[in-house]
Amino acid sequence: MARYLGPIKWLGGIGLGAILFGLVFQVIILGGISEEARKAVLLNAIPFFAVFIGILLLFILSIVLTAMRYNGKLPHRTHSSIEMTIVVGILFGVVCLFQPFSFVPYRYGFLLVLISTLSFILWSHIVPAHARLTAQLPAFSTRANVVGAVAGLIVLVVVVAGMTSVNAPRPPYGLRERVWNSYDDERKASVEAEALQSFNGVEFPFLIVFGLFPAAVVFFAAREVAADTPESASAAVPAGVVA
Repeated sequence: MARYLGPIKWLGGIGLGAILFGLVFQVIILGGISEEARKAVLLNAIPFFAVFIGILLLFILSIVLTAMRYNGKLPHRTHSSIEMTIVVGILFGVVCLFQPFSFVPYRYGFLLVLISTLSFILWSHIVPAHARLTAQLPAFSTRANVVGAVAGLIVLVVVVAGMTSVNAPRPPYGLRERVWNSYDDERKASVEAEALQSFNGVEFPFLIVFGLFPAAVVFFAAREVAADTPESASAAVPAGVVA
């Protein structure tokens, strides 16, 4: 535990300090000067860059702590599976950004590329265990696969439910407020039904696809956690039987 204190103290402390400075500068300094002075580009850039640097340092801290914790400990079979999932997420997000057929994939493509790229940067700093370790491990048991599937399903449901609650259509459903208020109840019900039908038919299936990526990562991780170790696999073999 003591070896984690150095990075936490320096990277975490400076990062949180930079974020706090940016917020305080925004509220106190900019709030206490004249309107004309607040329009200065440099003054407005100070809190932005302070918060940006703070977030960057916290992200670097997460990379350092993750690498210190898992370097040489994660079997190659799980490390490569998670890495491949992240790479597929990047490629799928790029396709969503540049496909000309629908605006819905474009809306989520950038977010998927951003999250997948940051995940790849973090994951690429983790060195998997030697291939010999993976070769010595027993195959995944049914219990491990079930545990991974349940954990992945829970993540999928949580991600899809959360994104649905945020992105579900709401009044005035893309119309101007004045136009929406001019409609009678029957017209409003028609517009609402059309918006919900479009969301459920186009956007909701894409949210499920979007949620499959974090669900897959959790599946691989939970399956490895629940997997049998060589010691437990040997103990499960009856006496007198060669494993």
